[in-house]
Amino acid sequence: MKKFLGVIIIPAIFLVSIYLIVNIAKPAKSDIDQKQIFAELENSEEWLGIFLQGQRIGYSFTTIAKTDTGVIVENRSRMSLMMMNAQRTVDTHLYSHTDTDFVLKEFKLRLETMGHESRVEGIIQGKKLLLTAYSQDIPHTQTVELKEKPYLPTAIEEVIKKKNMKPGDEITIPYFDPTTQSSTQANVKVLDKEKVTVFGKEYTGLRVEIEVMGLSEIAWFDDDFKLIKRISPAMGMEMIPISKQEALADIKPAEAFDLLSFFSIKTDRPIGDVEKLAYLKLELKDITVADLDLEDDYQKLIDTEPIIIEFHLPVISALPELSAPINEHDEFLKSSLYIQCENSDIINKAKEMVGDEKNAKKIVAKLVTGVYDMLDKNPTASLPSAIDVLKSKEGDCNEHAVLFTALARALGIPTKIYVGLVSLQGSAYFYHAWCAVWLGKWVPVDPTFNQFPADVGHLKMKEGEVSEWAKVLKVVGKLQINVLDSKLK
Repeated sequence: MKKFLGVIIIPAIFLVSIYLIVNIAKPAKSDIDQKQIFAELENSEEWLGIFLQGQRIGYSFTTIAKTDTGVIVENRSRMSLMMMNAQRTVDTHLYSHTDTDFVLKEFKLRLETMGHESRVEGIIQGKKLLLTAYSQDIPHTQTVELKEKPYLPTAIEEVIKKKNMKPGDEITIPYFDPTTQSSTQANVKVLDKEKVTVFGKEYTGLRVEIEVMGLSEIAWFDDDFKLIKRISPAMGMEMIPISKQEALADIKPAEAFDLLSFFSIKTDRPIGDVEKLAYLKLELKDITVADLDLEDDYQKLIDTEPIIIEFHLPVISALPELSAPINEHDEFLKSSLYIQCENSDIINKAKEMVGDEKNAKKIVAKLVTGVYDMLDKNPTASLPSAIDVLKSKEGDCNEHAVLFTALARALGIPTKIYVGLVSLQGSAYFYHAWCAVWLGKWVPVDPTFNQFPADVGHLKMKEGEVSEWAKVLKVVGKLQINVLDSKLK
């Protein structure tokens, strides 16, 4: 089976976009819904260069506008990356309205790349967040219960400034990430001043350590709490203040960052053709099991120090004969913001693909092949929506996984999404998304590669929807994979 390398790697742009939104340095004035903006009391703006492994990949432009209703926030950013011998551009636009303490009231996010646009909005109502995502300009809503009103990631540095935090101070800030639609916390710790080098010059700044979604960040601020530099050591990403002219300078194709090599994790020795294997045993080095989902019915966590994992290929004939709908694991039969399994178009398409078939295993087989055949293997970097994918009939592994999940749930097959790494060409692993269906056990399937079951070269790191996907970033730049053993079918 040929595996489409571009379809595996391009979704990494989406992960980088998530990182960028989470780590925008300062809020900004918006040109969206100008009628809602009252007389401005104070404005500021800042341009940041975005660097990956020391190479410029884009910019982030941010400003802040205080009004008589709170603060209007906006950020615009652009990244340009080289993917499969083609330069790809990703644009993000984040607008938000907060109170005077930078606690979120509402937000609007747009992500656009390669002809694909994703839009999501949110508004706080009491201790609930009403989310609206647009698919084919049709709104789909979801309500998220909040323990406490959150900040946006953009507000973290403003909170540090407002609280006049000093060395030794630590706080935990609740916040909502609009890209992944997840509520989480940022742990902030202020350390002493230290020397930091920026473009060959040495500065002295207050060191602030921030941990979000398992990612550790370090930022340095001058005496006025203006950003000197911000880095993510694991990813090798930096955000540094630069001039508008420098920020807007074109990135030529020859200068574009090659994301393919960045997201590849080579094994210590070749695995060979994983599709011929019934068993694989790996050692994962330089990461921890914290906040990762490393075990399921066919991926077994044998040890944690070091991390040893065994993969067993499911034997489909050994699974029980179940009829759909399957009345188990109800949470994986529900519709969500991007998996609209109750939509009439999704239901009708699912029924069209399987006909009168009731046997769950045969339904899954038809859907895996059906989604594989239906979608053109074109890379995208969007917030994948099943309805959008059904209409466009193209996408990468994220789109395949979301559409398959919606179709399977529509027919009563409990289904969830896995994200992690997949072995390609037997010598390296890359970011990937696939699915698991409940057939008496959670069986991995891969509609991107037309695999039922998915081969043992699939290394699951997290399971869940968009809110969980970004957590795979914590292994980027750190993980090493050693091949311990394998057995043929």
